[in-house]
Amino acid sequence: MRCSETPSAIGRLLCRMVLAVSLSNWGLYVGAQAHEIPNDVQVQSFLKQEEQGLTLFIRVPLSSMKEVEFPLLNNLYLDIPHIKPALQQAAELWFVDNLKIVQGHQSLNRVSVKSARISLPSNRSFVTYETALAHVRSENWELPSQLVWNQQYLDLELQVNAKNDYSNIEIDFGLQRLAQRVAIDLRFQLLNAEERAFEFNAKEGAVLLNPSAWQASWRFIQMGFKHILSGTDHLIFIACLILTATQWLSLVGVITSFTVAHSLTLIAAAMGYAPTGLWFMPWVELAIAFSILYMALENIWRPNVYRRWLVCSLFGLIHGFGFSFALHESMQFAGTHHFLSLLSFNLGVEAGQLLVLLLGVPVAMWLATKAYARTLTIVLSALIAHLAWHWMEERWAIAAKFLPAYF
Repeated sequence: MRCSETPSAIGRLLCRMVLAVSLSNWGLYVGAQAHEIPNDVQVQSFLKQEEQGLTLFIRVPLSSMKEVEFPLLNNLYLDIPHIKPALQQAAELWFVDNLKIVQGHQSLNRVSVKSARISLPSNRSFVTYETALAHVRSENWELPSQLVWNQQYLDLELQVNAKNDYSNIEIDFGLQRLAQRVAIDLRFQLLNAEERAFEFNAKEGAVLLNPSAWQASWRFIQMGFKHILSGTDHLIFIACLILTATQWLSLVGVITSFTVAHSLTLIAAAMGYAPTGLWFMPWVELAIAFSILYMALENIWRPNVYRRWLVCSLFGLIHGFGFSFALHESMQFAGTHHFLSLLSFNLGVEAGQLLVLLLGVPVAMWLATKAYARTLTIVLSALIAHLAWHWMEERWAIAAKFLPAYF
């Protein structure tokens, strides 16, 4: 019913109140939609260390600036003549306040916004440091009159006071809240060094740009340790080996063969001696699932396993490729210590594997003394085989896409 159709003044007044509340709620809804947390945001950045300090250029979508109100025309188009204070606010709120840079052991807190401007999605100035510098510092914006606010970019220049030396520099953009997933593309050049590039998730936190040998080694030891403890398929494969362990000596050969084998392929893959096609990873993951299925079934049909080290050597080669996938994207953080970082990651994997053995083997040996030991081994192995079979089905669906058409 329209307000003009209500039978009395009181009715018309009530109707108008309802409409006002409805429009208000709709306005709140639109505002909430406009400030929803994006799923993915790409941040482009350049950092250069110069005699006077660090210069940092950043490009980020305006749509991700959730806590900043930009002046708009018709609630849609940017009010360019009055936009600069809002850009300054966005720069300070999201970047100056969140940015953390440590040089040596000293936090660099003197960060200032030198330039902030709007850029079109078609702008390609963030290809090199020089073109980004010329674009961000330019006073001539040359923008169309009607720009939809959430389709544009915010470009910034930040200046950071820093020492003119070669000490370690660590940076944390602090942009985890910008979106569900924030991908940061950072290209940087330190004193008398070549330009390098990092691509990482903001959740990575603080990243060392020029780590020392010890810093790189420790980072990759931790990475390998966490990877083995969070890798469900690798842990279950080791569990299959532990289930048949009646004494430490019988397990030494098996674990050693598995360790040596996966170390070989891990190192080979990290050094580039492995296929790089998109098909490779899905097929390796499928083979890992098969290795678990095979070991579980062998636990059932062959309770006294002899020469298992031969099979573990073969499967270890496959698992090594699996470890290399986790290592591949992280090698950029090794600095100039690639081989040391590679060995450190492998050391971390072995440390995690040893921890699992120290916890699992005594339990397996204690259970082996019980009357129901064989039954328990069969039941647990059957459950593992069932899980591995489902993994194989899921991974086959992906791997099969890379088969030739005539299959």
